[in-house]
Amino acid sequence: MAVVTMKKQYPGHAKRVMMGVWSFLRQFMYTKFVVVLDDDVSARDWKDVIWAITTRMDPARDTVLVENTPIDYLDFASPVAGLGSKMGLDATAKWPGETDREWGTPIVMDEAVKARVSERWNELGIALPTNPDDKRHT
Repeated sequence: MAVVTMKKQYPGHAKRVMMGVWSFLRQFMYTKFVVVLDDDVSARDWKDVIWAITTRMDPARDTVLVENTPIDYLDFASPVAGLGSKMGLDATAKWPGETDREWGTPIVMDEAVKARVSERWNELGIALPTNPDDKRHT
């Protein structure tokens, strides 16, 4: 699986990036799944990737399936040795031409507000986990 970010320039640009990953980058021709994100999403943070997939994708509109295409010969999930399918996920914000709906803009909280809220947790007696893996208080 490849997860890539891009600075989208036009409608359909994410699909062009998928095709580029599969065709231009030699070793990536064997990659079965490509997820394309806008550059405001961290490709290294799975929480961000899943957020983009669940908020910026419509499965029918934003999934690209390519069938009967070269894949790794050792991929035993394929129906035929050396030929299989690939899936691309366009998890980018949509431009006019990709949707008829008005597309929202992300709401970003001011840093001063974030700092004030963080200060209030202690005042209210709410303990936050110091270890990011500690899920007891979330």
